[in-house]
Amino acid sequence: MYRKIAIALGVVLALCLWTRGSALAAGTWADEIVTAATFYKSNYPTGNWEPYFKELAKVKEGISRGDEQIVKVEMDRFLKMLLMRAHGIHDVAADELYNFALGARPSEPSISSMPLELGPGTERPMSVPDDTIKTPYEGGRACRLEGCEYWRDNVFDAGG
Repeated sequence: MYRKIAIALGVVLALCLWTRGSALAAGTWADEIVTAATFYKSNYPTGNWEPYFKELAKVKEGISRGDEQIVKVEMDRFLKMLLMRAHGIHDVAADELYNFALGARPSEPSISSMPLELGPGTERPMSVPDDTIKTPYEGGRACRLEGCEYWRDNVFDAGG
């Protein structure tokens, strides 16, 4: 048990040192993931790694073009392949590469934390609760279908 933990920690440490050095030369977070995938491919050669590298190439291309949608879609496909252990790659390699890729990619901005910009085309749907008054006052008689008429019913309305 301790031997497996020591090996795993050694691999993680080596990976961190290796990817940190290559990240300075590589430039983007996608390059760090490619480097990590190359490392795991060399240590766990079973399975077909080419589809993973093809997805990462699409991610890098999207980054270079500034196409955030392509980056998100292709990165999600890459992570899904890792979760499903597609193409017969080793379970340990899939798990560790998945965790590394989640940590390496930048987080997506939260919609709720984005500033509200007012203007044409910025409308957002919202729900409004049904707030119809059923009686003119607490415990009063029911209103007609058209609604309540406060002043005709001689009801004092302190807010009105």
